[in-house]
Amino acid sequence: MALKFDGKYLQDGGKILCNLDGKLIRDGRSTGGTPLCNIDGNLIRDGRSTGGTPLCNIDGDYIRDGRSAGGTKLIKVSDAARKIGATSLGPTTAAMWYKFCR
Repeated sequence: MALKFDGKYLQDGGKILCNLDGKLIRDGRSTGGTPLCNIDGNLIRDGRSTGGTPLCNIDGDYIRDGRSAGGTKLIKVSDAARKIGATSLGPTTAAMWYKFCR
């Protein structure tokens, strides 16, 4: 099945993989789920806090590995959005792509 992000949940068919809870992406359907990553501006960090390890960042049209704009280009944000069935081209799209499609 294809992934689909509706603005709140990322689903694979009928199964909810994660949900958006403010700046946190949590495992499963509930807002009590384990935090997978958090969105800190254009930087995606591991876990719940803004002190977490940087996973990736958005630099212009690209999602890059790590914390800096000098990191390796992973994918264009628009291509990542297509892969998760999203229309948004922001950090939420980058975070979900990084955690579920990379």
